[in-house]
Amino acid sequence: MDEITLVLDNIEHKLKKLLDRNEKLVRRIEELEAQNQNLLEQISKINDNNAQLREELIVVKSAKSLEGVDRSMVKQKINELLREIEKSTVLLNK
Repeated sequence: MDEITLVLDNIEHKLKKLLDRNEKLVRRIEELEAQNQNLLEQISKINDNNAQLREELIVVKSAKSLEGVDRSMVKQKINELLREIEKSTVLLNK
């Protein structure tokens, strides 16, 4: 009988250790999931910022390319681009 009691006590002890370990692992998973979500949000913000900076770079490059160009030529180019945009919009709306 003593041997069975010892075996049962040993099993009970191991079971408690496993349950404690499981609880710690569940908490760790929750922490990692929260951290992962936070990192995904940071990546999204960085990507948004990157897109905005790319747009600003295009504007700066465009502005630099227009330096020293006659104003009437600039207006003409802008009008051409606006017509292209309008044509594209019409095609997209069809």
